[in-house]
Amino acid sequence: MPFFDTDRARIYHRLWEVDEPIAGFLFLHGGGEHSGQFSRLAARLNAQGINVWAIDHQGHGISGGPRGFVTAVDVLVEDAATLTGLIRADFPGLPLAVGGHSLGGWVTALLLLRDASPYVGGVLTGASLRGVPELDVDPAGDFTFDTSLLAVDPAYLEELEKDPLVQLELPTVTPSPLAAAEPAIAAGFAGVGLPILLINGADDRLAPIEDARHWRDALPDARLLEVPDGRHNVLNDVDHRATTAAIADFVLEVAGVAVPQ
Repeated sequence: MPFFDTDRARIYHRLWEVDEPIAGFLFLHGGGEHSGQFSRLAARLNAQGINVWAIDHQGHGISGGPRGFVTAVDVLVEDAATLTGLIRADFPGLPLAVGGHSLGGWVTALLLLRDASPYVGGVLTGASLRGVPELDVDPAGDFTFDTSLLAVDPAYLEELEKDPLVQLELPTVTPSPLAAAEPAIAAGFAGVGLPILLINGADDRLAPIEDARHWRDALPDARLLEVPDGRHNVLNDVDHRATTAAIADFVLEVAGVAVPQ
């Protein structure tokens, strides 16, 4: 069953599987998103022999919990660790990388800080880890994503508007867990010894490119792909071919396996 239960919510996860995987990638989506939006990323990695797992965070997608509420990033870290354990049970010898976009990048950083041993590398896309962006706050109590900050691809922007599982309005409490997680990341993330791939749009106003450059320089084994003119959702915008290819190449490299011919 693609669900597991916690004391907070029933959590949905999905697997895009290949017949004979040579590596694995656990992906954690951003705020307001759901795992199904990243099928193109999964298809690219599957074509290279990589199994892809993804989770719907609590309050997102078809997982349980109040819609859009994230009480603490640590809660999402616990869910990601649970899924990691399930992956390890089913594929005990498979090299596994982990990555996340935006909110999922913050979860990835804290997950690696807690215990990096299950993973061979990490990927962060559009995750500043250095402050919470100013968002458009509605006086009624929610904030609304300005989709023009997310992407320029008109097809993807229309998808955001019409996908019933996408949440473009989230409770105003949502930035608070990021602010609470920032001190731990500032104090410890530079000590994570795993290879880290950073991908960031040069025109990302939600996760400024300067923050990605900071972590490229601060981490002992990091590289940065800067997407010229890229906005926030570089995995699903017009740049998606280059960004998903970079992730596939990175996962294979850190897994220590040859690129399929």
